[in-house]
Amino acid sequence: MAKSIRKAQAPLSCNLCNLQSVIKWKCTDCELLMCDNCKSNIHSRIKTADKHTIITIQEVGNHLSERLKALNISEVFSSVFNTYTTAVPGIQKLVCCADDIVFFMNNGDEYHFIKAKLLKGSLKILEKMDIECVDFAISLKQEILFSPAPGTNLIAASNTYMETKTVLETSPMLILAIHMSKHDELLLGLREQGPQFPVTDFSTRQVVVFGADYKRISTFERDDAGKRLFYYARRITTDSVNNIYVIDWLKDDEIGRIVSIDRNGGKRFFYNGCDSFNMHGAAFNPREIVVTSQDTTIISDPDNHALHALNANGELIGLQITKNLDILYPYSLCIDDEGFLLIGSNVNENAEIYVVKLLP
Repeated sequence: MAKSIRKAQAPLSCNLCNLQSVIKWKCTDCELLMCDNCKSNIHSRIKTADKHTIITIQEVGNHLSERLKALNISEVFSSVFNTYTTAVPGIQKLVCCADDIVFFMNNGDEYHFIKAKLLKGSLKILEKMDIECVDFAISLKQEILFSPAPGTNLIAASNTYMETKTVLETSPMLILAIHMSKHDELLLGLREQGPQFPVTDFSTRQVVVFGADYKRISTFERDDAGKRLFYYARRITTDSVNNIYVIDWLKDDEIGRIVSIDRNGGKRFFYNGCDSFNMHGAAFNPREIVVTSQDTTIISDPDNHALHALNANGELIGLQITKNLDILYPYSLCIDDEGFLLIGSNVNENAEIYVVKLLP
């Protein structure tokens, strides 16, 4: 089976020389991150540089925190409740089930698909499965729904006996994202075959809703004005009233946004990241999205070591710099039956699962 491309986590480059030098300075007027050499030899030559404010990289976090507080943006979670260390290099997808059972996958040089149980002090591996996919979901029948990556067949696998069967065929469209709603509806992100990018007028990029019988209910592709809703639907989730939330990649997997539509396909909002935050580091490149029982949307932003939280209107109400709590590259997310948020990291070795308590 084809293997997915795993994006390398690279350190930030100096904004002036574009080299991966040690970043030590930031000009708050130019919004530039700089190494020692560029601060002294390049930035200093700017005509008004003597009037600019230069702060150390250590001060950036404090400076940013004050700006976020001024915008009435709180943190996302209050504390780390528990931590579990795995033997896989990264956790690209994490799904919580009843009785503290979790499923997670890693798509690196080797595929790992694991069923485990969260115990008080350890992670008990229950089964390692021979599944290769870029996304999966657990149905209300406790079947694993996945598509060999990338593929046109949706496969259901019993998580007890690993018996598999094809339940849906989407040819010629390729399956990108898989989500099973609490209302027993299946949502798929689909695209035409061929190169992922660029997206042209002839490209077909859809989110499709299927019923419990796998019959198509709705297809969403363009808004009322005929404008494309999605470029590459990478992850999908839904809220309590079946509004749809999509992680939409705009250019390869380097920059993304959140697209939310209602069940009639009406556009609710776009979220392109927080300007006061993302301009300080990497571009907004969301990887996972979940919605709480209070319809708060939480988004992972691993390149910036952060989580974003939105209210039902798509307004930013929370932003957590997870690096401050030693949570690096927060990638996958899920919410358990008790309302705890689980975060799967992507750190290239011994990825961890963090259980955190969300702020009310």
